[in-house]
Amino acid sequence: MAMTLRLSDEQVEALRRVAHTEHRSMQQVARAAIEEYVSRAPVTQPRQEVPVDDVIAMFADLPVIDSDAFRADQEEFINPYVGDAYERTRDEDGDR
Repeated sequence: MAMTLRLSDEQVEALRRVAHTEHRSMQQVARAAIEEYVSRAPVTQPRQEVPVDDVIAMFADLPVIDSDAFRADQEEFINPYVGDAYERTRDEDGDR
């Protein structure tokens, strides 16, 4: 099967260097890397559907989170170029 793989310039250059050093094509190096990765990846069970009531019951013993306190703790992670997701969820009256 053919596939398009988009790589950064740095990844392409690293792949090119390894291929040159090992006297192999970039495709051979990429395929070997993918094969190594998927062969050591843990086998996981497929996701199962869980009723919402069961999920709520699983987390029922967790304390209630104060959304304003949580938001205050997250201030340092706000990216000014993207904006604040918490502010975008507030309507014009300040309600969520």
